[in-house]
Amino acid sequence: MFILFALSVAAITPAQSTAIRCVAGLAIVANQQKQGDGWTDYPDLNDDGADYATVVGEDVVKTTGRTKEQVRDLILAEVANFQKRAKIDRGEIDKCAALMHASVPSLPPPTMPRCAAIMLLSYEAVKTRDGMTKDAKDLATLAAVLSYRAKEEMISDGKSEAQADAVIGAERAKAAKTGGAPEAELRVCAGLAAPAGAQ
Repeated sequence: MFILFALSVAAITPAQSTAIRCVAGLAIVANQQKQGDGWTDYPDLNDDGADYATVVGEDVVKTTGRTKEQVRDLILAEVANFQKRAKIDRGEIDKCAALMHASVPSLPPPTMPRCAAIMLLSYEAVKTRDGMTKDAKDLATLAAVLSYRAKEEMISDGKSEAQADAVIGAERAKAAKTGGAPEAELRVCAGLAAPAGAQ
């Protein structure tokens, strides 16, 4: 059984190995930034680092046949390697940040109607899978806020409420065809649902 499994898993390329190591290093720096423990002069790595981890993880899963859990274990092993050092090399993190920005280019922000649509899809997916959990309720709240703001925005631009509903419906259908939306886009949309003073 082990031999069959080993044959079904492709070797990790040097580039993927470097990327996994970078995900680990950037995660440590992001955590230190969050705790106020150094790297205060460095760009905030929390969101971009999370997006990069998703891109790298999906690539390794897709091209090697490993599970998400196995990829996570590879990243955690690299985190442990970094933590054995007295200090993280800034030059290495600079190179990793460059790789991250090349892999996760800045995308145009999603529109409010798209945000309303993809948040609703996300809510429905979680509710179907897990039931009406706290996460599902949180997503339902975000979807409701985004839907209200999207309609308000479109009505102020001259659309009727029915037309606004149709735009959101079209965005929902488009997103459903592509399997929903990436986590990075959902995070941006969640930010748009925050109270005006907190954005």
